[in-house]
Amino acid sequence: MIWETLLANEVITHEQLSDALRWQRSHPDEDVGNILLSRGIINESQLLAAYAQRLDVALIEKDLVVKRPEVLKLVPESLARRYNIMPLDINNNKILIAISNPEDMSVVEDVKMSSRMDVSFVLSLKENVVGAIERYYKNVELFYREEQAEVQTINIVSTDTAKKMDEIESNVNNTPVVKLVNNLVQQAYVRQVSDIHIEPFENDVLVRMRIDGDLVEVMRLAPNALNSVISRIKILSGMNIAEKRIPQDGRFAFTNDEFKVDLRVSTIPTIYGEKCVMRLLNTGGENLLSFEQLGMTKENIARFDHMLSAPNGIILVTGPTGSGKSTTLYAVLNKLRKPTINITTIEDPVEKQMFGVNQVQVNSKAGMTFASGLRALLRQDPDVIMIGEIRDYETAEIAVRASITGHLVLSTLHTNDSVATIVRLIDMGVPPYLVSASVNAIIAQRLVKRLCPYCKRKRALEDSERALLEDNEIKDVFEPVGCPECNHMGYSGRIAIYEIVELDHQIRKMISSGAPVDEIRKVAAANGAEFLADNLRELVRKGVTSMDEYNRIIYTVS
Repeated sequence: MIWETLLANEVITHEQLSDALRWQRSHPDEDVGNILLSRGIINESQLLAAYAQRLDVALIEKDLVVKRPEVLKLVPESLARRYNIMPLDINNNKILIAISNPEDMSVVEDVKMSSRMDVSFVLSLKENVVGAIERYYKNVELFYREEQAEVQTINIVSTDTAKKMDEIESNVNNTPVVKLVNNLVQQAYVRQVSDIHIEPFENDVLVRMRIDGDLVEVMRLAPNALNSVISRIKILSGMNIAEKRIPQDGRFAFTNDEFKVDLRVSTIPTIYGEKCVMRLLNTGGENLLSFEQLGMTKENIARFDHMLSAPNGIILVTGPTGSGKSTTLYAVLNKLRKPTINITTIEDPVEKQMFGVNQVQVNSKAGMTFASGLRALLRQDPDVIMIGEIRDYETAEIAVRASITGHLVLSTLHTNDSVATIVRLIDMGVPPYLVSASVNAIIAQRLVKRLCPYCKRKRALEDSERALLEDNEIKDVFEPVGCPECNHMGYSGRIAIYEIVELDHQIRKMISSGAPVDEIRKVAAANGAEFLADNLRELVRKGVTSMDEYNRIIYTVS
């Protein structure tokens, strides 16, 4: 009985249970769980957690994600709405569904009849199931390249694009190509993909998507389809469709009733044809993350708050491409923005639109560079300036001058760690005395894959791994396994690790005198700075990530 589990978990008391059982005797059609739920003694999450424990299945309390879109064709929308269920995945000829009412298991037989497959299930909150039904079945036709499918139109951001449509019409079979490109973008958005890669080879065109930092193959196309697909993407991105010998860049916007996403597009010629990469830029400001959601420790959040209280100076975020620097900067802007402060950014491209923040797009062809835009900005009375990236001496010099004259400047640099950034600025040509006078803090970061909480498995730490961790207190670690919830990858999502070095009087003096990087790092450590390796080791200790991820990251941050 479900009430036994609720009682064992101390969710309800004996008195509450006795009262519910007395009511059930006079109302035999009602089960004890629903009686407790209707009286507000328990909530839906507590009830489903008890069912999950009793049935030994997973409970998904976050938004449901369809792993394989083809599963939607196996369970009709009418069946999903009748039982309030959501199909999620197919694996080994078994269909996985999410249900919100474990009391009615007749749904399993109906799904078996509909899909002609065995059925496994997880539990989910009713509102999450209803939301998933609305989200996926409303756009189900976008997942398939069928002639009868009605596909949302891709918005064209370039005025020249509309004119170019007529030029290519006779060469491109418009209907299937349009649907294919739409389907790729739709699937990429739903699967929370960062990049779509279209890669030509001798006998196949490989289409892969980057999920949590790893490329996953999603389909293969015939080689003769490549030119049509690339031409369609070029049209939308405002590129020259006749030029195939040189790299090109562009962008376009995909919009439907559910979401809007900008795509930054790059093509490059290879020996088998043009390769294309589309990066998804989720421009909605509603997706901004807090410092806690980024994965910062309480100590690092306190350091960040202290740094942001300074009225002027430079705060630099560093790391390789794809390490989450822009996401961190947007979190900082979100923290800083208020009606009394003028915040202006110069970006290439503008990745997220923020209300209350003046955002400027770099346009090198028109002469609008980081340096020229920054000069103009200083005449706009800003309090806070965010520069997408410091790439050269000219931009670095203006940023330094701006910070010294009373502005808080935020920017990024491509360096391996925080202290190495000091050397990078000096190599750019910024005098050491200006670096020490202007830079307030340097943040280095990386992205680490999270272990799936539903299937991760504990194991004993090996001696060789303990030596690598340099921590004798860690006895056990977790390793990836793979389950339907994580698409059998063993990982689900990513978390950032940070190293924050604030420049105090001692470090500034060392920079001005040309002290070696290692000495500066030792002083920073003595002042309480947490380095990337320390942050990464703590995630392994807590079971957030695995030794495989530790091995992958540690050699780039040591």
